[in-house]
Amino acid sequence: MPAIDDDHLPDPSDGDGPPAPGGADLGELSDFGAFLRLSADLTGFDETELRDTGMAHEHHRTLLAHRVRDEHDLLHLWYVGAWPDEPPSSPRAHDRGLMWRTFDGAAPGSAAPGHGSWADAPHGGGDR
Repeated sequence: MPAIDDDHLPDPSDGDGPPAPGGADLGELSDFGAFLRLSADLTGFDETELRDTGMAHEHHRTLLAHRVRDEHDLLHLWYVGAWPDEPPSSPRAHDRGLMWRTFDGAAPGSAAPGHGSWADAPHGGGDR
């Protein structure tokens, strides 16, 4: 994905400026639907999957509180659960980041493995 020239990137709330990746105008990102469509285009997860994280509205609020430099900011927000160079936007944001879904995992300490799970070999690890 090509980066957007920072010198010409508007504040997302002002409605003017160059088109963002995926064809959405960055000013349109104040609209939740446009934010979700662009997020789906960028992340590779569909809108329903993004909503199912429980973070769509919180991530939209986070986006509106920041100046978007390029599409990497949005990707970082969805995959890591935090705006670049900031802590997660909430205690659950990191645990629900898309990075965990990409390999069908869970953030360390976020999901209990269940009583007695230590007695069984890890999934796919029985031959080690």
